[in-house]
Amino acid sequence: MTAILPCRLQSVKRTNEISIFLDFSNAQDAIDNGLIISQLPNLYSSGSLTTLPGSIDAFKTASIFPVRNFNFHETTEIISIATDANDRKIYLLDGNTRSLYKMNNFNVWLNDSSQSITLLHEGISKTSTKLAYDWLTKNIYWTDEYYNWIAVQSTNDSDPSMFRVLVENGLSKPLAIAVDPLVGFLFWSEHDKTGKIERATLAGEERETIVTGAVWIPDMAVDTESKTIYWIDIKRNTVEKCDYDGNNRHVVRRSKFTSITMSGITVYKDLVCVTEYHSYLVTCLDKTTGDNKWMRYFRSRTPWAISVYDKTTQKIIDHSCNSLKCQHFCVNTPSGGKCMCKSGYKLASDKVTCQEEHYLFSKGLFIANKTDICMLDIRVITSLSHEPICLPLNRESVKLLATSAVDKRLYYTDSGFLYSYDFLSNKSSSLTRVGKISGLTFDWIENIVYWSDSKSISLYSVGSGNVNKVIDNVENPSYLTVCPYHKRLYWITSSTAGDRIVYASLDGSNITTVYTSVTKSGLSGLYYNVDTSRIFWIDNGDVKSVKNDGSDLQTYFTVNHDKELLVYKDYTLSTTTENELHSASLASRRIELTVELDGFGKLTGMAIFDPGLQKKQKGPCELNNGGCEHICLPKGTFRKCMCGFGYRLEVNGVNCSTDTMKNNFILTVDFTHKRMYQISTQSAVVSAVDVDKDYSPARAFVHHVTSEIYWSDYRNRQIKKMDLSGKNVTTILNLGSFTPFGIAIDYSTDLLYYAAVLSGLTSASFIGVVDPYTGYDRQIITDLAAAYEVVLYPSKGYLFYTDTGDAPYIGRSSMDGTFKEAIVATKIRQVNGLAIDYTSKRLYWSDGVQDVIEYCDFDGKNRHVLLKDEQAHIANLVVAGNFVYYTAINRQRVTKVNKNSGYKVHWMMDSHEYGRLESVDTHPGDVQPVNKDCLNKNGNCSSMCIPTLTGYICACADGMDMKDKFTCTQGDKRKPLPILRGLSYREEGVVSENNIPVQNLGGPRAVKAEDTSDATPIIAGSVLGAVVLIGIVVVLLFIYFKRRARIAYEEQIDTPNVKFANDSGISNAGFGDGNPEIRINS
Repeated sequence: MTAILPCRLQSVKRTNEISIFLDFSNAQDAIDNGLIISQLPNLYSSGSLTTLPGSIDAFKTASIFPVRNFNFHETTEIISIATDANDRKIYLLDGNTRSLYKMNNFNVWLNDSSQSITLLHEGISKTSTKLAYDWLTKNIYWTDEYYNWIAVQSTNDSDPSMFRVLVENGLSKPLAIAVDPLVGFLFWSEHDKTGKIERATLAGEERETIVTGAVWIPDMAVDTESKTIYWIDIKRNTVEKCDYDGNNRHVVRRSKFTSITMSGITVYKDLVCVTEYHSYLVTCLDKTTGDNKWMRYFRSRTPWAISVYDKTTQKIIDHSCNSLKCQHFCVNTPSGGKCMCKSGYKLASDKVTCQEEHYLFSKGLFIANKTDICMLDIRVITSLSHEPICLPLNRESVKLLATSAVDKRLYYTDSGFLYSYDFLSNKSSSLTRVGKISGLTFDWIENIVYWSDSKSISLYSVGSGNVNKVIDNVENPSYLTVCPYHKRLYWITSSTAGDRIVYASLDGSNITTVYTSVTKSGLSGLYYNVDTSRIFWIDNGDVKSVKNDGSDLQTYFTVNHDKELLVYKDYTLSTTTENELHSASLASRRIELTVELDGFGKLTGMAIFDPGLQKKQKGPCELNNGGCEHICLPKGTFRKCMCGFGYRLEVNGVNCSTDTMKNNFILTVDFTHKRMYQISTQSAVVSAVDVDKDYSPARAFVHHVTSEIYWSDYRNRQIKKMDLSGKNVTTILNLGSFTPFGIAIDYSTDLLYYAAVLSGLTSASFIGVVDPYTGYDRQIITDLAAAYEVVLYPSKGYLFYTDTGDAPYIGRSSMDGTFKEAIVATKIRQVNGLAIDYTSKRLYWSDGVQDVIEYCDFDGKNRHVLLKDEQAHIANLVVAGNFVYYTAINRQRVTKVNKNSGYKVHWMMDSHEYGRLESVDTHPGDVQPVNKDCLNKNGNCSSMCIPTLTGYICACADGMDMKDKFTCTQGDKRKPLPILRGLSYREEGVVSENNIPVQNLGGPRAVKAEDTSDATPIIAGSVLGAVVLIGIVVVLLFIYFKRRARIAYEEQIDTPNVKFANDSGISNAGFGDGNPEIRINS
């Protein structure tokens, strides 16, 4: 095997050990601690390690201090670092070679001539895998997101097989990992259906979910002194922390940017340091306040992994593993040391020595040609070049394979007979005659082998030896596969009408079609994936899948001429059967590796062996989420259902409901989680609005008469409305390439005004108005750079807006877009919200850079600062009665402020469950003074009645002309507003500036309330103002180059010469029905 980390400073031998000779004449031996950062390669620079010697808490941003760089081979990508400062070693995970390395005799000055790099482990998935190191027992742990396991390996042993898959059952896309050897705890994150953090012992036992409500945690670190976990969540844009039990959870810092890409985190004393690869930054924060203490900008390469190198952070204590004489390796748990065995071995009765379970790989891929069956380590999928093991069989016409992990058997057919091979006894037995077979599968729960021939499906009971026909008169069944947990058989049936995928109960009843191909002979490679409970197949070269019930059709990637398919974890293996396997990732949706099987000939069968896939019963949360509607938390063989934030668990203990509030609440948008929440202004109780997961609200307000929620959807680029329960969703407007943000309603007519920005740019923007009942739309201000906010004062015809281009300002115009002027254009940086105080006739705004809320008169005069909230990054605000409510990026609450004194009023607690809160609205809100002419019979306008500074005008949608000053040439005359609102016409009359409409006693009421002191007033009307930066969380997917490795073996049988190639060309097709002629190469 070749090591893949040559130093750029000197040519290096291609061996398992790399010697490095560096010369730093100014090395300071007195300092041997510091910060280690990896930088990813690019088109111009190779990958590297950067060390910053010294105590990290003494770093100063403006200071100049020593920096050392170690450059690797140009394609090397160090994606995780672990350190052992006491033994002067660091551990590096290279994503390019999918391998783990150890650097010996390390120091932060990189000036030790005896430094070397050795290979520890290979065959790790090409993903954002992370490392964690136990400096007491010298064991290293890592996650594998695609294999869905956590592994551990002893670094004391040079044997690369000295590793074990530690945690696997019920694991779903693990990413971050951390250990505390002093107390024996292991922590990791998962990010599949619900982001969470789990805790276990260092032996992988006593698992417990301690954090829920996370989204995507790529890295974490522990502070062993305070027993605190720190992590980064790139979807919540946060640095967060909690104790080892998951309690005392807090957001340390939330980024003010909606798109922040952090990849690494480490802790040192009072600091927590993170890499922000998209910004080329390493930043250290105060781990309590979140204040920025130090940062460094990397100009040429992307910082990725980060780790502290300091003996003081790795305290050495006496531990019980020191006295145990474990044959393989030892782990410390809270209850003491425990011996562990490497994969393929089990602990003997003395609890110290290890016994081999069988001579084959513990997890492997069986492949067969006509005469031989061999096993490859399953990690051949990720380029592990391990010597194959071939079975001592002498066969004539092997075809199709199936495995039984429980009793360590392989089932295969040869010359029309079914055989079983016992791993333990090395004996093969003939079971029954099967004829010309077309499919073979094994049900490990019922212990039954099923097979198909040209017209029927039959079974062999392993326990009794009985043979029975399950289904007769089947049209050419093939590619038989079984789902034991749902008691179903699946197969492909072919006829003159075309190919279909069907399933039946295990007794042959309830035959149902799952999928029909558009072409004949286009379906092949049917396979049931246990982990996902999905059925996979190839349809005319495309890999597809559905859930076990036939729903949720997915198309992944093309495998060209491949006909045979296996699925393992998050990988597929496909082949034309001609000496090649193609490994593809379901996550990246592409073929990543070609495995060449030189000298093995035409493949006639493949099967996966993994005991973890054939459990008698799945974990309590693995099938259908344990029956839980939201969150399923396993606890041993039991499970507990939980609900998302703002929901409550129903009496049945499974379903989740939300209690919809009708009045006296704040409506806020959670930009991070794409949700809306109602917060009671009386009790601060939170209730989630049941928003569909496909929606992405940016701004929202509640109509004070109809009680409908209107919102702008930034991802779908639409304006929508729905009722308070989240039902009856209606799309009001599609904006095409423009993204809507701020929205405001004119209660004179219910016309909706909005600010829209050209997606991806900040140089094109406009303000428009749309009739929510007809969808008629009109642009009224078009020459803006970046308008994100709009609010209205209809009785005076005022429209206020923000334009945050190169010279940001707050503008005012008539509501028809005329008489534009900038009323505030100085001493503003980033106006994130606008709001109108209809009582005091003032305009309020928030500045997220200066962290202030200010107000002025409607002409921009008499400007005052209401409050300053340092480090808050204030977002949006609304005025209601005597109070201003506002959201802020670094505040996990809605803050309430007295608008006269500027003093904050405590009314709700912080909640870590909140993401980035943006829009905020009160219901009921302050009364909006309406335009009485437009309210009265729509001003006799046939379409739009738009208030102006001098009264009102009639207008038509874009693309329509005016017939006269009231009438549009197209479209029906607009119905009276009460009818549009669902009220009868007599229920609403003319309204002046100081009065409100009289409502139907049976419908929603709008009541003007008197001002009170600290109690939130019950008042009518609403004004919404909000702003959000355009953001899309960028997840960097690395595309790595492959390497070639060729291994030759001398065998008496057809041992495949396995090698890996970048070639993605695929040809030929299918396991042959006949017996292929094989030429054997020794």
